[in-house]
This record gives sequence, structure tokens and C-alpha cells, in this order.
Amino acid sequence: MAEPDKLGEDGFSLLFGAYNRDFIERGDGLSLLILESRDATADDAAFRAAGIVGSDVMRFEREGRRPDGATVKLAFSLAFAEDQRAPDIRFAVCQQHYPENFWNPAFQKHANGVDGIAGVVAVAHSPEQHRDFLEAFVGARAESRADGFSIGTPRGTIDLLTPAAFVRDYGVSPPDISRGPRLAALRLAASGGGKRTVIGPADAKGAVLVLEGVS
Repeated sequence: MAEPDKLGEDGFSLLFGAYNRDFIERGDGLSLLILESRDATADDAAFRAAGIVGSDVMRFEREGRRPDGATVKLAFSLAFAEDQRAPDIRFAVCQQHYPENFWNPAFQKHANGVDGIAGVVAVAHSPEQHRDFLEAFVGARAESRADGFSIGTPRGTIDLLTPAAFVRDYGVSPPDISRGPRLAALRLAASGGGKRTVIGPADAKGAVLVLEGVS
């Protein structure tokens, strides 16, 4: 992490900056699962009702500039949730208050053909121990599968698998889960209808990237 001495003592510095500083001291990989939110305040209330709230809602705002020099307002709110059995995954939802100023279609295209996120894969010794938390966090019911379960979201599927199931499905080793569940892979979708390509953790800073349908 660049300039860790500049981390403050506020909630965001601790929940995001200090957390990631400590995470990368232990090794590489995927550290956070952040979902889209339409209403961070309502999601925070739902987390509190379920007993999984991780902090108060945090809002951030600043001005940005478009490529043509025009000034636009950028703002987002985060609501955090906590699975005490998963210290190496930070969970949050993010509400973009001015999405029209943040998302630029030209920036969402790549020569490899990827045009969306198909899902994320996490690994745990006992996936069922985390089903209730993830259902409360996502706000949807899980579907059981061999050696784990899946939860659908509007932006992709969250899979929680055993290490053996992860190796079977993706052919690479999962991250170290001696401290608890870990995010293991990001599944990226392309509309080309081609083959699936798996990029292992040695080539992706400890993460696994799964490109699906890339021609």
C-alpha cells in the first residue's frame, strides 16, 4: 500500500485502508466483495435487522472532470456488513448517487471482448456455515449445489465452494483458508461465445480470473 502512514483513524480508513494494508501483508488475492446498492440507507437497516451490520453508512463526494473538461459531481455511499467467521473478506454495498457521471461506456470495452461480470467465487471449508450471512447480505435465497451453494444477484452469481470443488471446477489451487473463507476467483463474461480461459493466481496477484465466452 502506498503511503500507509497517511491512513487516518476515521471509519473508512479503518474499514477499507487499514484492512487492506493488513490483508496484503499476509499475501495477495481478492480482499473485498462490494455489491451494487440502490439505497445504502435501506441496506444498512436490513443489515442491522439481521445482526450483520459492520458500520454506519459512509458517504463520499467530490468533483470530477470529463474528458472534455466539463466538471461533474461524483458521490457514493457505502454500507458495510460483517461475517465474523470470515475475517479475510470485507463485505459492503455501494450506492452511486450520480451513476450517469461515473460510468462511461467507452471505458467498459476491452480488446479481449469481456463486457460484464459473470460472478465471484469464494472458498470455505464449510460453506453452509456462511449461508445465512450471505443470504442476509445479498437479500436473496441460496441454491444448493455440489459441495457448496450459489446466490444470484443482478450483477452476477456468488458461489461459495469447498476447496475440492474449486479445484474440480477451475483446475487451480484455492487461496489459503486457514483463517476462514476467502474470495478466490472473479468470473468475467464475454459475448463472443468462445472458450473459457482460467488465469491462475501466479499470474493475477493471488486471484483467479475466469474469462468465459472469450473468442
